[in-house]
Parts: sequence; C-alpha cells; structure tokens
Amino acid sequence: MAKVLHDVVISGDAHVGEPDAMRAYMPKEFLDQLPELKVGEEGNLAMTVDGGELLRAPKRTPGPIDLMKEFRSDPSQGTDLDLRLEHMALQGVDAAVIFPNIGLSISMGNSSPAFNHAWSRAYNEFVWDTFSPHHHRLKPAAMLAIDNIEETLAEAERCIKLGFCTLFLPATVPWRPYRLPVYEPLWSLAEEAGIPLNFHIFSGNLALRGDMVSVADISDDRIAELRGLDEIEKGSPEYIGITVMGMAAGMSPICEMIGSGVLEAHPDLKVVITESECGWLAWCLHTMDQMNRQRHLGMKKLELEPSEYFHRQCAVTITDDPVALHNVPLTGSDCLLWGDDYPHDEGVFPDGARAIREIREALTPEAAHHVLCGHAAKLYGFDLDLLQATRDEVMRHAA
Repeated sequence: MAKVLHDVVISGDAHVGEPDAMRAYMPKEFLDQLPELKVGEEGNLAMTVDGGELLRAPKRTPGPIDLMKEFRSDPSQGTDLDLRLEHMALQGVDAAVIFPNIGLSISMGNSSPAFNHAWSRAYNEFVWDTFSPHHHRLKPAAMLAIDNIEETLAEAERCIKLGFCTLFLPATVPWRPYRLPVYEPLWSLAEEAGIPLNFHIFSGNLALRGDMVSVADISDDRIAELRGLDEIEKGSPEYIGITVMGMAAGMSPICEMIGSGVLEAHPDLKVVITESECGWLAWCLHTMDQMNRQRHLGMKKLELEPSEYFHRQCAVTITDDPVALHNVPLTGSDCLLWGDDYPHDEGVFPDGARAIREIREALTPEAAHHVLCGHAAKLYGFDLDLLQATRDEVMRHAA
C-alpha cells in the first residue's frame, strides 16, 4: 500500500515571548532579575535586565514586514492564539513546536543557579497553561536550566509527566560540557521516556556572542578583558560574525554527543539541532568520519562511524537553506525537518509559503513530506491525520 502523503506542514522551530502574564508564575524574589523585552515608538526592540539595556538598539527604522516580526506589533508576544493561528495560516503552517524567546539565554552563566531554575519552572508552567488546550497543533518545548543537575532532572521528569514533547537544553556549556558523566541520568531519562533532546542555537554560552574559544586556556587578566568587550562595543551594531558563528555552533552538540560516546551508550536517545540551518552538515559528517579513521591511534574508539550515529539518532532543522537542499545527495533528507523560526527577523515569516514551495520543488514528494511534516510528527508526537482533517476543515470555512 502506498504511503499517504499529507498536505500538512509542521514548523519544528517557532517562538513565544515572555509577556507580563508569565511574570505571575515567577517567584517574587526573582522578578526584578527577569529580563524584559520592550518595543519603542518606532518598533525597535530593547531588552533590559536589572534596569540596564542588554540588547543594542538597531540603527534603522523597521519597515512594514519588520513590524510583523519579533512581536513588534504583538504585545501578547505570541500568546494571542487567534493571531498566532492566523499567522500560521498565512504561510500554510498547520502545527508548530514552540521555543522560548529571551529564555534561550537561560544558564548563560551570568545569573545564579537558583534564578535559572526558578525561571525554567515558571516558563514551563506558563507555556503549558497557555498552549495545552491546543496541544494537537501547538507543542511547547520544556526549557531546562542545567546549573544543578538534580533540579534539572526533577524538572525534566515533571515536564515529561505533563506531556511536553521535547526537552530544550542550552546549545553550548563550556564550563560543563555534555561529554561529562554528570549528565548520564538525564540522557537515560530522555531515552527511556522516548522524548527528544533539543539544542536550540543562540542559547547557553552563545546566547549573545558567537566566538569560538577555549575558555580553560584563557588567563584571568584576559578573561577580565573579554568581559569588558560589552562595554567597549556598547552602541555598536550587531556584527555578522556573531550571528553566523552562533549558527555554526549547531555543530557543537552533534560532535560532543557523538564523539564522547553518549549516543553510542544511549542508542535510542534522539537529538535535534534547531535554527542552525545545515549547509555545514555534509562537511561536518565527512570530517568526523575522516578524523575517526585517520587519527585512530589516539582517538576515542567508536563502534560505528560518527555519521552512522548521526543518521541513527540526530536531526537538524532548516528554515531557508538552499545549500542544505543541494547537499541532500550527501546527507540524505531523513535527518532534516523544517521550521519557519516564527517570528524572528532571520526567519521566513511571513514568507514561509515560499520556503515550503522551494523544499517541495527541490525534493521528491516523499522526501518533502518527511522534511515538512513526517519527521516532526515522529519526533514530537503530532497526529498527521488529525492535522490533515483540521487543515481541510479550515480550508472549507475559507472557501
């Protein structure tokens, strides 16, 4: 029997802000530490923490499309579900996995562990209450702080029992990398629960800066100089290298989890890298296999080739990446899923229909189905038949 190819489109990468309504979930002693996203008169964003500006103000005035993005015209910050579903319909998107906005910076290193874990719990309670009535279409990721592993495990267990579809972890944690044994209980918990781990870029240590550094090899005086960079560069525009290198950091959890043997030890554990695009993936897989083969004398021995662990257990979300589509003969399409990155500036909203069309044009119908909905449905538990019925009903009402 031929496989049913649904018309459904699932975004594996969308966002929700942290509006005033979320603050009611935060313990009072931490409220003044919670960052705030504010919109100026022209529509430019300002992020503040402890009363100080955290996000450098843009130098340009937002245009009409800009004002549709980044919650500039949505004071609910993505929690007005009617507006959110309207924006999804505009692009032909039927369902979405939802990640935090400011919360991507959790466990960045500047806040106390107590604050980070309180923020994690408050956010998870808020998004569950907000989206669970629409859980067949809108599935939030559980945000985990990683400062205290016992608290991380307790929150992960609580969120799994509630019904969250994935556990979001910071992408890079140089002071406690994911190769360390301290994370073993978390890997086992996720593996046994059958819930994927999600490493969204621009999170953890690379939330605001994309430099590739070996922190342990920097002297104290140079660390002090590094900390002063924010003050030196205050008022400067965002540098393209910060953003691009932050996206390339999507390679970090893949190489870390495969090379250290985590995925070998946990063969049923699933890992997703989100918002990094993946034109780099073909090179990364080739180079991991090459190094595993040619530096074999000193390299940690793996029973399989690194690329085999990747294809068995990993996936990467693309948004608007013709290079990744061009490289499908090298990487395959089974490791890809699509996300519009709603409503971020670097995402495709409100032009997601174009990106969806280009995926359909570049791939076979079966491969396009897998990238646009099949893989996300399998990973996150979406019911494609139910989504197809919902889509058909919406189209009937619109006719």
